[in-house]
Amino acid sequence: MSNITEEEEGKVEFDFRNVPLAWQLCFLDDCPRSGECLRRQAARHLTESRDWGPSVYPTMKRDEGGCRLFVIGEPRRMAWGFSHLFEEVKRKHDAGLRIAMKQYLGGHAAFYRYHHGKRLLTPEQQEWILDLFRRYGYTEGLRFEQYVYAYDFDH
Repeated sequence: MSNITEEEEGKVEFDFRNVPLAWQLCFLDDCPRSGECLRRQAARHLTESRDWGPSVYPTMKRDEGGCRLFVIGEPRRMAWGFSHLFEEVKRKHDAGLRIAMKQYLGGHAAFYRYHHGKRLLTPEQQEWILDLFRRYGYTEGLRFEQYVYAYDFDH
C-alpha cells in the first residue's frame, strides 16, 4: 500500500490479490448497478489462480430494495496507525482510550493489525475513533499515521 494523494484517488489500480478469499464475487452483468459495484469489478478481474469461491446468486436480482450485497466500487480514504493519536494523551486517559478502541475494532489482535497497517480503517471507523478522542477532550492534531486510497473489502 502506498500513499496516494487525493488527485490520484481515481487512479488506484485494482489488484485481484487484495480480494479476500471469502469475499463474494458477482457475475451478474444485467444488474442495474453492476458498473459501480466492487463485487462485480472483482469478478471482472478474476485470475486463473482462483477457480472457486463465494458469489452473489442470480436470486439477488429479485430484491426490490436493491442488492443488499452492493458495495461501491471506488477507492476510499483509508488509514492506519495510532501513534500520533496517543502523543498528547494524558496517562489517566491512555488505558480507557485503548480499551474502547480495542472493543470497537474487535479485540487486542485487531487493534494491532490496524495499528501496523495489516488492516485499514474505513472513513467510518476513523470518525468513530476521532470522536472517541474528542469525547475525552482531545481536539488538536488528531490524525492517523498513514492515509491511503484503497478499495474497501471489509463489507
